[in-house]
Amino acid sequence: MKKLPMLLLCAHLTSCAFAQEMLGVRTGNFAGIQGALLNPSSIADSKLAWDVNVASVGATFANNFLYAPKNQVPFFGFRRIIKGSIDENLFDTKFDPANPNKQFNVALSAEALGPSFFMTVGRRHKHEIGLTIAGRSYASIRNITGHLGENAFDYFLNKSLWDQSFQDNSVRVRFMGWMEYGAHYATVIHEDERYEIKVGGALKYLQAYAAAYARSARIGYTIQDTTGMVFTNTNLDYGRTDYGDYGPHGHGFSADLGVTLVRKGIGSLGLSLLDLGSVNLRHAASAYHLQTAEGVFSDWHQAKFANNEQVDRTLSAVFYNGDSSASFAGNHFRMGLPTALSVQADWNVYRHFYTTLAIVKGLGMPRPDVYAIVPRYETRWGDVSLPASLLYYGHWQPRLGLAVRIGYFYIGGDEIGPLLRLHDLDAVDFYAGVHIFFTQKHNI
Repeated sequence: MKKLPMLLLCAHLTSCAFAQEMLGVRTGNFAGIQGALLNPSSIADSKLAWDVNVASVGATFANNFLYAPKNQVPFFGFRRIIKGSIDENLFDTKFDPANPNKQFNVALSAEALGPSFFMTVGRRHKHEIGLTIAGRSYASIRNITGHLGENAFDYFLNKSLWDQSFQDNSVRVRFMGWMEYGAHYATVIHEDERYEIKVGGALKYLQAYAAAYARSARIGYTIQDTTGMVFTNTNLDYGRTDYGDYGPHGHGFSADLGVTLVRKGIGSLGLSLLDLGSVNLRHAASAYHLQTAEGVFSDWHQAKFANNEQVDRTLSAVFYNGDSSASFAGNHFRMGLPTALSVQADWNVYRHFYTTLAIVKGLGMPRPDVYAIVPRYETRWGDVSLPASLLYYGHWQPRLGLAVRIGYFYIGGDEIGPLLRLHDLDAVDFYAGVHIFFTQKHNI
């Protein structure tokens, strides 16, 4: 039976947001406060006088290791995907025994935007202020070798991979879940008959509720059988928060900055810096260093752990000749956010028809690059967009999406191909929400 959760955890050795872009929603003129999460300046002198995001959710999964055959997933088969993940009978892997050192990547993110708003202040309607409350999570496994991924996926019980010496010098894992509370401001700093320049920014307070990382990996291992696993010439740095303590485990700040040049009646060009910041994890958080020329994990399959501290002490004893505390390196660590630089070019093709070209370039905590074109038909009370994008995360992945807004409700995704059974399920992107808005009379 294949084991999806084990790949995402990679045992405790590699415990693990590309971020949710929501291009089908955030590139539109009626995006409201959602648009400020792609470019903070977008809300300045917008078509909306105020906007309240009642609630919205989104999730993204992308990888080149796991997949579910398209004939196993019904049309819009969310129930099958969820049940198959729980029962561990849906996904398989792309591991190639002839090329066990091939590297793979996995990324997962989720976002829930709670009650949030922006409003116009001032007589000339050129200043906007807003507040956002969001819960976010982000996990990435980068450059994991096929043999390590397959072993983790099979709970190290794949006998065809026993009694073989493997080496992984590349895997990096990062995970964090956090709350963020943001204050937003945007304004117009220049306007004439043809052009307008808008600037905006957001300052966010962060509370982290879970985090883990693994890096500087050089892992040599041989699985003998269920009674023995041998590590040779291995180094690994890892850290984690206490999974039995729901925190918050740390605090920090982040900022978003944006500027937009508007050519009236034609389009706009925007530039933004997103998620610039970090969190210092100090409460119930620990960092460890594992190193050994040779260490033996005896009877590993019979090991039982009541909490993560027992895992840490067991691993330390394996790597340091029975010393269960030698691996401890500190009681705090810092993690950066998935920082990105984004460019957006929007063109009013004809009346209600628009096209946006968007680039999101990951800079910080491993975040995939996104290159997208988003054609849309847009009116005050409804719009339809067709985001088509290329995602780069160690490999190129084409995506095709669809997003629809009817009045105050929107639903869609930037990757719905697998849900339409166009190809195997190796990625999915879905979002939905409700926002209530009131338009500016002079901008309708």
